[in-house]
Amino acid sequence: MAEHNTEHKRVFWPFPGIVFVLIGMSMTLAAVTVTLATNDPSFGLEEDYFAKAIAWDETAAQQETNRELGWTARVELSGALDGRRQRSVTVHLQNAEGEAIEGASVEVFSFHNARRKDTIAYELVEIAPGRYAAGAPMTRQGQWTLRLRVTRGDDVFTSTETGWAG
Repeated sequence: MAEHNTEHKRVFWPFPGIVFVLIGMSMTLAAVTVTLATNDPSFGLEEDYFAKAIAWDETAAQQETNRELGWTARVELSGALDGRRQRSVTVHLQNAEGEAIEGASVEVFSFHNARRKDTIAYELVEIAPGRYAAGAPMTRQGQWTLRLRVTRGDDVFTSTETGWAG
């Protein structure tokens, strides 16, 4: 009786392995994308953007008030940091006639344009007529956006200014 060879040759079929490799690559790419998107310091959302959108009428009214007041703001940022690693921020305020605005309360909300997520809020003090200053931890060089809210009596003036540091 002849013996039959019961051994079959195994055929390598790579299809299941390729599927798992592609799924793994896709999941890795998705994880990297989510990590980069959520940890990017240059990306930041506008604080309370929904409430600000709903309050558009108040914003338009404030812009009209700003025009009626005729006040102007000029921002200066020091080129170097002081010993506390703070930068001097100075704001010059004038009315429509070019006279200094004295006795105001000045609040500042600022951020570096390359790091929108990192915001700094502080108040300025009057150091001379129409001149308000403070030190702020603005360590990065480059362009900064400063949102000002100036209050004197019943008058409220808002302005968005840019300044260069360094």
